[in-house]
Amino acid sequence: MNVPHYCRHLLPLLGCTIVLGGVVRAGDTFENRVYIAEKASGPITLDGKLDEAAWRAAPAAAGFTFWDRPEKVSPQTFFRVTFDDRNLYFGIRCDEPRMKDVHPVAQARDAHAVFSGETIEIFIDPKHSHSDYYQLAVNAAGSVYDSRGQDTAWNCGMRAVAHMGKEAWFLEVAVPWKDLGVRPSPGRIIGFNICRDRQVGGKQWSNWSQTQGGFHDPIRFAHLVLGQKGLQLKGLTRELRKGDRAGPIVLFTREGFGKTTYLALARASIRQLDGRLAELEKEVKQEQSPAVRAALRTVLAGIRQKAAAFRKLVRTRDRLDAKTWTDLDQQITRWIQGLDQAVWEARLKALVSEI
Repeated sequence: MNVPHYCRHLLPLLGCTIVLGGVVRAGDTFENRVYIAEKASGPITLDGKLDEAAWRAAPAAAGFTFWDRPEKVSPQTFFRVTFDDRNLYFGIRCDEPRMKDVHPVAQARDAHAVFSGETIEIFIDPKHSHSDYYQLAVNAAGSVYDSRGQDTAWNCGMRAVAHMGKEAWFLEVAVPWKDLGVRPSPGRIIGFNICRDRQVGGKQWSNWSQTQGGFHDPIRFAHLVLGQKGLQLKGLTRELRKGDRAGPIVLFTREGFGKTTYLALARASIRQLDGRLAELEKEVKQEQSPAVRAALRTVLAGIRQKAAAFRKLVRTRDRLDAKTWTDLDQQITRWIQGLDQAVWEARLKALVSEI
């Protein structure tokens, strides 16, 4: 599913029209979801039953929302992800109160009819480029549709098996690393999303990572981090924020993190803020207009004052929980992304006052 979306910003001022150049991204506060996948603890047999020990060890994730709004859908979808040296595995459970109305129909490879029944769509951005991604769709009969972006000329060696249960239908998918063009190295970040096309009882499209304008929205994909025991996320925050993602980072993992992990991430966020403030300090020193210089210093002082409570929190704690860190990181991200606008407005106000 793909719905066109675009926007344009114009700013009328003092009798003239100023167009702010550059690429305009539509802002959002959608959750920036991160799934930590550990290497499979044992072999996986593709039979659609998800009963191996490797699946039980993998974190279970849910929280699917409507494709065009943040409300959670009912019935829900659950999934787990794991990997080995050859394949990336997805195990998916689609709750369905009307299983008697689910009648899987086999379709030809890459036929658009795959989307006409109960279907799961998996999107994978293996290099986390936010542009070069793959779409893999499998219906309840195990029929496959695969494409690079929306180009069906690309095919991979993926294998998929569906299984019908009493209250849900299940899907196991194995995608070869060689077809994705990357190696399963610990710490690798892969963009991904899982979406569901439910036809029973009327069309219902849902996704795990909230998108905007349709499923083909790689900037807003979730992040799959290939992990190992003791993996630390310190240093990965900047990569998770690519594409100006401003929403809270939400982590999905089986065992949680060490006592300093969230604290380390919070310190990294504060360092990022300090770096941006330092850059603006240099601009202030080079500014020729006293009025503009004073206005910019007021902006910087205001941000520093707001951040003081966060600095104290990080300085006095030996650990942070996920919610505290998420709230802190989200607020600092908003400040950083709003600084350019605040500086522009301060310059404009000061210059107008000098006229």
